[in-house]
Amino acid sequence: MDQPLTREFGSLEPGRAWFNTAHQGPLPSTAVEASSRAAEMKANPCRLPDSSFSEVPEVLRARLATLVGGAVDEIVLGNSTSYGLHLIANGLSFAPDDEVLTVEGDYPATVLPWQRVARVRSVPASELPAAIAPRTRVMAVTWVDSFTGRALDLSALGRACRERGVWLVVNGSQAVGARPVDVRSLGVDALVSCGYKWLCGPYGTGFAWLSPALRDTLRPQQAYWLAMQGDRGLDHMRDTRLRDDLGVRGFDVFCPAAFATSLPWIASLDLFLAAGVDSIARYDQELASRLLAGIDPSAYSVVSPSRSALVVLSRRDGTAFSRHRLLTSAGIDTAYREGNLRFSLHTFNTVEQVDRALDALHIQDR
Repeated sequence: MDQPLTREFGSLEPGRAWFNTAHQGPLPSTAVEASSRAAEMKANPCRLPDSSFSEVPEVLRARLATLVGGAVDEIVLGNSTSYGLHLIANGLSFAPDDEVLTVEGDYPATVLPWQRVARVRSVPASELPAAIAPRTRVMAVTWVDSFTGRALDLSALGRACRERGVWLVVNGSQAVGARPVDVRSLGVDALVSCGYKWLCGPYGTGFAWLSPALRDTLRPQQAYWLAMQGDRGLDHMRDTRLRDDLGVRGFDVFCPAAFATSLPWIASLDLFLAAGVDSIARYDQELASRLLAGIDPSAYSVVSPSRSALVVLSRRDGTAFSRHRLLTSAGIDTAYREGNLRFSLHTFNTVEQVDRALDALHIQDR
């Protein structure tokens, strides 16, 4: 079984198995080194030339555009998934009876931003896209569900939304980095993600890809002075005229250079792009298949039959929490969410770790 990046995560604690990337992805060694360089730059500001405040965001933007198959001028730099979702929700105009269609039980970050600006109607995932109604303006969904591991068919949803004139906005935080992404073929209007889960960047990182049509519809909400500088240097900064020619750069999070987070994230993205997310995804699926194949169906049920790098298990005897504690004490880190055990299997995990987890899952059951 090919292991695309396992050797790049030398900082992981020996003897433990981290199966909780859906919460936090670890930093690879090159990103740890980049974090140290960023700290040294801040400790010695003479190493921070003025040009770096514009150059670093553009390097990051280019990496992200390559990652998702978009263009540089379609990438907004953020600090989370929520940043991008709020940017879109607050940038669109809604009539009083317009609605946003969401999925029942979806992750709060995908649902909450819309409740401030429009009527929200939630339906079971199985009822999409038939639930699109005449007043539906936006369908806001999560690609891979954090609580079940269910993966939506975005291509099918994209076709339905285009036919009905509905914007399709996708939270990709549990997919980007673990699944290949080509925003053109998916047919979505916006793909929003954080960088600190499956992309193994620092906490406080994120981005949004916006289709040109959606981007040009959004109202500007901010006037960050450094963005307004555009291609002007820092030797003349008293020009306070608002600019409307900034495109996505007018939507970036403030202080997008953010060296302490941007530099290590660029290092992580370089690793993922070099290895190929398609190769990483195949490896993740092989690990997930091995875990699923070893599960005793008399002790556990799989919460979602849909395949992703998330495997969510329900303990049939109701002892999922105690089993979670047992796993943790054995050095196997998982998540306990909504009464279930959640495994996140990613590129740094190994077959041996999966087999250890299976032994711990079934101890006392055999």
